Amino acid sequence: MKEKIHTPNGVYKYNFVPIYLGIKQINKPIAKENLLLLKGVFDKSNIKFLLGFGTLLGAMREHDFITHDEDIDLLLLKKDMNSVLSLLFKLRELGFEVVRFERRGFMSVSRKNEYIDFYFYQDYQPDNSFLYCGRDLYFKVDLESPSTIDFLGSTFYAPQNPVQYLRFNYGDNWMTPVKWNNYQMPAYKRYINKVIQYVKFLIPDSMTEKLQYQRDKKILDKWYQKAKLIERTDTK
Repeated sequence: MKEKIHTPNGVYKYNFVPIYLGIKQINKPIAKENLLLLKGVFDKSNIKFLLGFGTLLGAMREHDFITHDEDIDLLLLKKDMNSVLSLLFKLRELGFEVVRFERRGFMSVSRKNEYIDFYFYQDYQPDNSFLYCGRDLYFKVDLESPSTIDFLGSTFYAPQNPVQYLRFNYGDNWMTPVKWNNYQMPAYKRYINKVIQYVKFLIPDSMTEKLQYQRDKKILDKWYQKAKLIERTDTK
């Protein structure tokens, strides 16, 4: 199914691909190749991204991608979205293709069947000391004034206090590996997941965003209440 994105460099057309949790297991060599290739392009354009979620968890705990993960997770600021979109044609030349895009702040690109998810964070209106993307929320200062870590023989940005970020998202036992998926999903579940993704794709963007906000708000509220209980003694 064809879709298009209006970028500063023209209309970018792409084929929508239904992606869902448990679709595939990560291929580490290709994932490394993709991440370093993407980093080179973004560095030349002075676009900053942070490692997040399972990618940061693997980098900090195992100094590698997590074997049972399925993709790469990158955190960016919503204000940089247009700058990222302006690079889509350049990324296409290198083999990257957009496979899903949500104007509210989410995009996935694929190369050699390995996916990279982009989460674009913006101000959380009830409290602008936080940023959010979808149903995820975190401290603004940690994302806007990041630290650096060594990973895959290169230097990457990470939330200002990466250990606190991982504790916040995965609990105090974040150092203990938990295999959340064996990728042996029954055929009927794969079919259902594909149908759900296509339905979301076919619904008008305005309706999708409204439904997603209603779904995400309760979870965002819980993250916010949890974050307010954390004593900030490590901010710059």
